Amino acid sequence: MHKSPSPIHYLLLLAIALIWGAQFIFNQIVIRELPPLTLAASRAAIGALTLALIGLFMPDERRHAAASARRLLPTYLLLAFFEALLPLFLLGWGQTRVESSVASILMGTIPIFTIVLAPLFVAGPHWRLPAVASVATGFVGILILVMPGLSGNWADSLLGELAVLGAAASVSVSLLMFNRLGGLSPVITVRNILALAALPLIVLALIVDRPWTLHISLGTLEALLVLGVFCAGIVYLMFARLIQMAGSVFTSLTNYLVPPVGVVIGAWIAEETIGLNAWIALALIAAALVINQPSLFLRRR
Repeated sequence: MHKSPSPIHYLLLLAIALIWGAQFIFNQIVIRELPPLTLAASRAAIGALTLALIGLFMPDERRHAAASARRLLPTYLLLAFFEALLPLFLLGWGQTRVESSVASILMGTIPIFTIVLAPLFVAGPHWRLPAVASVATGFVGILILVMPGLSGNWADSLLGELAVLGAAASVSVSLLMFNRLGGLSPVITVRNILALAALPLIVLALIVDRPWTLHISLGTLEALLVLGVFCAGIVYLMFARLIQMAGSVFTSLTNYLVPPVGVVIGAWIAEETIGLNAWIALALIAAALVINQPSLFLRRR
């Protein structure tokens, strides 16, 4: 039983939301100079290295993970594809066609995709009225966000939005598969996932992008390091620590905070114009999450 959240829990929750919400603007910076494959490969590799260094100070978790590594290798390979390889590439590719604020809103649909896909992975009743209402509300939000962009160069914009939604769906699949790993440390688990994803991504980037021919400015390199070290590395240590201190239910509030943080950062730093449809879509997607999990908020009143 976890105690009531304290100020330090809320500060940690906000820090996690800021880091994950900021990833979209850093992606936008990097994608100006680096192709999506190189971005994905670099982010996975730097994140894996960061978590490997953190893991050096977690010997008990490393021994436990090593003992079950061979048995869990097929699951790790699937998670590497759905949690890292595919979504990192799709998000980067999508952000070559949509603004960071739009990407942050669309990635906020991860819990909605989880509801839709849960019957494929988890036994038991799923499609109760709150789940149906949640999915319907979220779908309306997506339509409101996407429809105004279907003018001018609409095909390019739509492809970008579909790519980001594909990234969100891919992450939701990985979340539904995580229970196969049992009680392993999230830090060690994500390290293994990122390392397995980095290997094919690096090979593909070397073949397709020939990164040694690319010009990388200092600002792009700094943004790439932030994405790898913080957004794909340190944040998982913070996330795991918050679950230990305040519980998974409280920690799940990050789902509600990341999209608005991404929108605000996009408007503030990149001076993106946030249309009324984007705010309505953001509100509807947030409402969809609340509809499916009302007890999370009723308990905190």
